[in-house]
Amino acid sequence: MIYSVRGRLLGKKEDAVVVEVGGLGLQLSVSSRTLQGLPSCGEPVFLLSHLYVREDQLQLYGFADAAERELFLQLIGISGVGPRLALSILSAYSPDRLTRIVASEDLEALQAVPGVGKKSAQRILVELRDRLGPFPVELPAGSAVSPDLVRDAREALRGLGYSAAEAARALEGFSCEGEPTLEDLIRYALSRVAGK
Repeated sequence: MIYSVRGRLLGKKEDAVVVEVGGLGLQLSVSSRTLQGLPSCGEPVFLLSHLYVREDQLQLYGFADAAERELFLQLIGISGVGPRLALSILSAYSPDRLTRIVASEDLEALQAVPGVGKKSAQRILVELRDRLGPFPVELPAGSAVSPDLVRDAREALRGLGYSAAEAARALEGFSCEGEPTLEDLIRYALSRVAGK
């Protein structure tokens, strides 16, 4: 695997760059987000990379940071999502924004990406949600609530029919004196959802 590429930026295209490394010009396909962050031609450049191998194709992909590369790898692991579509998604949304789209199950935002239909958007949401793990819950600094307790409360709320994002929002800001219980968190979350 070619983990990274360091060299001199020779050229930029709409969806690719050419980097000179040891006298060779390597072409890397990149997202528009990565492209925008690159220096001028002739300047030194460093990109994380992934070599995509198929029986009829060797293609090198470049990434501005580890988060973008990790999401790219997660996306191409989903049935029906190839490297070109994965780059298109990463061009439309930063890794942080895409993570929030998945957590909030925002089907419309994914369908806004060219080439992503309703069925593929649903598949991406389901598979990425499982791979990325739970949506983080913002608790006050110094909160005595353990991550395990938060996870249990979130799962209980999911069992009641709330989405991952709804459960996370309902639990945000929880604080209490002493040792909180699972019932305390669920009661707090349900009162927030009910607007009390």
